[in-house]
Formats: sequence, structure tokens, C-alpha cells
Amino acid sequence: MFTYRAVNIYPSQIDHVLSGIQGIGSEYQIHLKQREGGRDMMVVRVERGIDTASDNDAALAEHVGVEIRKKILVRSEIEIADYGSLPRTERKSKRVFDHRDNNHS
Repeated sequence: MFTYRAVNIYPSQIDHVLSGIQGIGSEYQIHLKQREGGRDMMVVRVERGIDTASDNDAALAEHVGVEIRKKILVRSEIEIADYGSLPRTERKSKRVFDHRDNNHS
């Protein structure tokens, strides 16, 4: 579990949201960062599906962001990565990377 903007989030919640979206793969990473001024931001990097064209990445990223906000009640920045570009997981892998100065997790 990690805390982002006073919301406790489990990676499995993100996984559940992503699993219901057509056009993306199963691999993702969550990067927690701080903007200038100290405000937290969450970047979700998710792979495009194996048969999904890259010309629709902006709309796909928007859709993923809307779904995360609806179901988990937080805003996030979404980055669509090429299929196969994120590390493959074996069982339980590290998906959350906290780059904030003062770790909140």
C-alpha cells in the first residue's frame, strides 16, 4: 500500500482498473514524484496492448486517467509505453516507485 494525496492505494486497485480497459497490456508501473512546490503527482506507465496501434495513445491515456479517477478518486498522469518495454513480472514484482523526497508509504 502507498499513500498519495491522503488516499491509501493498493497496487491491486490500479491493476483492477487497468484490467478492465481494452487496448492496454498487463504490465504497468506507478511512479510517485513531487512537482516543484512540493505537490505530489502519480505517473502510471502502462503498456499498449500487443495488437493496439500507437496512433491512439493520447485517447487511450485519457481514458485510463478518467477510469483511475472515477474508481480510485485520484488524478494521475498516464504514459503509454510500447508493448514489451516494461520489465516482465514473475509472481510479485515491484510496481510502485516512490521518488518523493519524504516517502509517504
